[in-house]
Amino acid sequence: MPHAFRLVGVLHLPPLPGAVNYAGAFVREIAQRAAEDAVALRDAGFTHVMVQDASDMPQAVRVGAPTVAALAVIGAAVTAAVELPVGVVVGHNDGPSAVAIAHAIGASFVRVKVLTGVSIGPTGWIQGCAHEVAAMRRLIGSDVEVWADVHEATSLALASTPAWAAVESHDFGRADALVVTRDSGVPDALASIASLRATLPDVPFLVGGRVTLDTIGETVAGADGAVLGSAIKRSRAADARVDPAVAARFGAALTTTDPDTRSPR
Repeated sequence: MPHAFRLVGVLHLPPLPGAVNYAGAFVREIAQRAAEDAVALRDAGFTHVMVQDASDMPQAVRVGAPTVAALAVIGAAVTAAVELPVGVVVGHNDGPSAVAIAHAIGASFVRVKVLTGVSIGPTGWIQGCAHEVAAMRRLIGSDVEVWADVHEATSLALASTPAWAAVESHDFGRADALVVTRDSGVPDALASIASLRATLPDVPFLVGGRVTLDTIGETVAGADGAVLGSAIKRSRAADARVDPAVAARFGAALTTTDPDTRSPR
């Protein structure tokens, strides 16, 4: 039987304290708008919400104390506003901070872009943080889920195939779910997921981006979830607010898709 489909809406926050481009916005005001957008996603039929410091540019691989503190305040406002599983993604690859924040605010999962292996991105080398993530979970007694990207879209993996990355993220990195994104589009992401299922048949796979209203139906049929960010926003700005009407169209697509078309697990 397939896993229940996870329709995940991402809250792209304005630049936070600690970011080079922080413009002085009050954290309490950012928290209020994040909570409002989370409610809009819940009302639209989304099953999960994710909080991300996506507008901090240039983004650090690991963030500092001001950003961790701000994300904790904002994340707590979101978990208080909606009774949905909430996730946290921090910096370009700050898995340990994400785990700490998620545990503190009662969130359910974190997304880690490079859990295992090595990638190269705008910041240079990005090394897997599986050990640090596992150590943080053990240190604070956290059972938060870890969702790991398989060759995430904003960096280039080195000396690694998607199959290797998926297996190592699950077996070595102890990932609970895997996220697949392809710049070439959703059909290629779904083809990769279909191939990876042969090796990891019991692991949930989510499409990590590029999903549109035209492809949400096939995504529901071929994956266990979709992470939607820019597709549900009012504009293309990095910190744009959620558009409730657009979000509702995605939510409606989820409820009207025949579950019998889902790929067998």
